[in-house]
Amino acid sequence: MAEPLYRITYHSTVDEAVDVSMRLANMNLAFRKQIRLNIIIFGVFAGLGVFATWIYFTERTTGNIAIAAAGATAAGLILSLMFKPIFMKELLKQQRRVMREQFGGKNTIASVLELRADAVWVQQAGLELTFPWAICTAVRDNVGDVEINFTQGICVVRDRDFPSAADRAEFLAAARRLAGK
Repeated sequence: MAEPLYRITYHSTVDEAVDVSMRLANMNLAFRKQIRLNIIIFGVFAGLGVFATWIYFTERTTGNIAIAAAGATAAGLILSLMFKPIFMKELLKQQRRVMREQFGGKNTIASVLELRADAVWVQQAGLELTFPWAICTAVRDNVGDVEINFTQGICVVRDRDFPSAADRAEFLAAARRLAGK
């Protein structure tokens, strides 16, 4: 086992785990395409519903059909824009339920992260993961956290988990140096 160059022990909350899970999902092109597809499908069906309702309750003249088509198109676009935040909120609620179940009813879960010369090692809930630096895609200095992205995963350490701002800066510098970023 490689000797850790930096080790941090912290507790993750369910909401933090949901945030990390959604960040990881949003890194995936297929996930983003699926979200867009769901929103487009909703907009199309909403527009068709408006069109069918309009045509049902009005006389079927060329002018009314054109107005119905224009109204349905506008309604479909507007309703799809309104649908996106509702859909994303529901997705977060579902993810929160999954994380709560994985946390076994606990509010927090103990975590350990080590920066090693060859990899980032993480232990959480009895599970150990190793992410080699060779597959690191980014080390991000975000407001509120440090995020290390890999082709197969993500590690996030919140600012509150560092003993001091100097420790956070040291961790960030070490991660960037080891990742070559």
